[in-house]
Amino acid sequence: MLIRIDDIKEGGTVLDVTESAEEFPALAEMIASGDLAFAAPIHVRLKIFRVREVVEVEGGIETTMRFVCGACLAEFDASMASSFAVTFVRELPQVFDESGEEVQLSADEMGMIPFQGDEIDLREAVAEQVVISQPIRPLCREACKGLCPQCGADRNESDCGCVRPVMNSKFAALKDFRVDEKKK
Repeated sequence: MLIRIDDIKEGGTVLDVTESAEEFPALAEMIASGDLAFAAPIHVRLKIFRVREVVEVEGGIETTMRFVCGACLAEFDASMASSFAVTFVRELPQVFDESGEEVQLSADEMGMIPFQGDEIDLREAVAEQVVISQPIRPLCREACKGLCPQCGADRNESDCGCVRPVMNSKFAALKDFRVDEKKK
């Protein structure tokens, strides 16, 4: 997914590509380690604009990923879509505070990605969007009941009959406490 800077048209360039997740080095490494799994290729739609030495990329990605449910441990596939915008610059702009003093900010702090040469490789930016779009705790369905903590049965399939433990709360002694309104 290399884009030549000189190939970006005045009104912008559209890039519409479908590639295997293994084509993205960062994702290929995560797939090999077992951290990610894909059930479909990654579809990328981008609109690329250039203003002098600044390249703006906005668009979206779509794919189907394979997850393990965080509650019942069942494998499931889920569609994932994400929109994003990134800015590539040859040189970071100078930033001044209100007193006119120059402030040193990193590319990350400015939300920009530095590049050199005549091409920009968009694979790293796309891979980053895939990774940050993953759910923190994937669930096979919103109402997943999970596994029984006593016997390990999947409570989505059937009720195992285990008696749920009563939580010992420090405040259990106060459950019958009543305030006498008359003594006020």
